[in-house]
Amino acid sequence: MTARDNLAAIQAIEKRLKCTCGCNLDIYTCRTTDFTCSVSPALHQQVLARYEAGQSGEQIVAAFVAEHGPAILMAPPRRGFNLVAYFLPSVVVVIAGVLLTLALRRWTRLAGDRPAVAPAAGPPASPAELERLRHELERIDA
Repeated sequence: MTARDNLAAIQAIEKRLKCTCGCNLDIYTCRTTDFTCSVSPALHQQVLARYEAGQSGEQIVAAFVAEHGPAILMAPPRRGFNLVAYFLPSVVVVIAGVLLTLALRRWTRLAGDRPAVAPAAGPPASPAELERLRHELERIDA
């Protein structure tokens, strides 16, 4: 490991590119945290070789995309249909918030408009039942 392995420019390039070992980490994170990975050091050497050959960060990224396809990028490019991936989650959250607010307002309005429901009355008590209830209450008070 040399000082050039951790140059800020190299790190910035490697953080834009996904390691192809299947870990779904960027090349820099994979090579510095997973020491059993044999893929990320090889990708790192390719980045270093291109950097030392004088290629810019954009040229290196473009070369990796040409070789591996756009799946090598950590984030999809911000153009065309990929813009949906950037904006759709925010739009969905806003729409859900508006719908929830409208539903809650409607439910509370409907709940406020309803009259309070009186408990259901059973059949009227007979005189014998009322007399028995009066005796039971007197016994409790005594």
